[in-house]
Amino acid sequence: MKLLTLFPSEIRGGAEEYALTISAAAAKYGWNVHAAFPQTDKNPSLIRDFSANNIHYHSLKIAETNNSNLGIKKRHALRFARTLKLLLTLKPDVVNITLPWPNYCLGSILACALLKVPTVVVFQLVPHKFSFSKKILNAYTWARGRKQKWVAVSEFNRQVVCESFEAQLSEVITIYNGTKVFSEVDNTNEEDESILRHQVREELGISSASRIALTVGRLSEHKGYGDIIPTIPHITQEFPDLRFVWVGEGEEKESLVRKIKEYGVEEKVLFLGYRSDVQRLLKVADLFVFPTHFEGLPFSLVEAMAFGLPTIASDATSIPEVIKNKVQGLIFRAGDSCELLETLRWALRHPEKMKKMAENAKLRAQDFSEEKMVKETLEILGNLAQVSV
Repeated sequence: MKLLTLFPSEIRGGAEEYALTISAAAAKYGWNVHAAFPQTDKNPSLIRDFSANNIHYHSLKIAETNNSNLGIKKRHALRFARTLKLLLTLKPDVVNITLPWPNYCLGSILACALLKVPTVVVFQLVPHKFSFSKKILNAYTWARGRKQKWVAVSEFNRQVVCESFEAQLSEVITIYNGTKVFSEVDNTNEEDESILRHQVREELGISSASRIALTVGRLSEHKGYGDIIPTIPHITQEFPDLRFVWVGEGEEKESLVRKIKEYGVEEKVLFLGYRSDVQRLLKVADLFVFPTHFEGLPFSLVEAMAFGLPTIASDATSIPEVIKNKVQGLIFRAGDSCELLETLRWALRHPEKMKKMAENAKLRAQDFSEEKMVKETLEILGNLAQVSV
């Protein structure tokens, strides 16, 4: 069976990793898998990883950029035409469109609908209700009726998708994002962990006695990194051995660096950029801090839970579906730096209680497994294309 994976992203983030995971799994099943997305100087590693998993890559200019002199209707038409041309060339049996934002890819969705190509549309990030004109809503309704299945990655997302597109709940299903529950965590003994803790801290240039508060996510405003910064002078005064380690790239980096300098905490924060060894960092960190303002269903949070890393997170969007406060971790109000500070302080003062919550979180993470996500998604793709998985 021939699968075509589409997405409009110009960067590498959670939505794009999801598309890679589903595509790679399909390729392992023996499907003939193709992927099409914009080629930029920000995603060469993503293109390489698709190719390394026996997936044929096609450059497709469907990015939702606004730097064109064309009006919005002409931009939609151009993306529609480019997608249509690729569909006619490849003739896929089924298409998987991954949306990092709910109003993206209208042209591609309509192109698939016009040809009546079986299509699964996955909404990764839907932070709030979107408003569309009646004409656009009618176009989406028409497309859903032409061999399309829409998927949300959380119940929160599902509800907001239905409200935004005036769809019935029965027209959108939920498949939770999932991550690998790494078996090697259980096989790591205390001596190996101690060696790795020392090794990683030496690589980072910090004391072997330092405690690490790790955050993994794109350096974007909605990820809430800026909410952490005001807490740092206060929390490090009480816990001077604490270091904040941030993994990710993004457009807010320069702004965050300036703000850190304003607060005089440059020595307390390490920017690591994109890392392929996040698992090593999860193994040796002492706390996972996730201050996001909105999410679909965050891979990095579930991964931290799977590693048994004590976690504090905001109450944004779908996160309460994953963590119950003081059961699998601590929850604070999104965007509230004062409450974040108190939550950090409590977590650092009560390591044994946090450890118990982390054990609960490790069990909870099994409900969000990559295996389950892949199985349910491939079944839908196969059923739409009338192929057994």
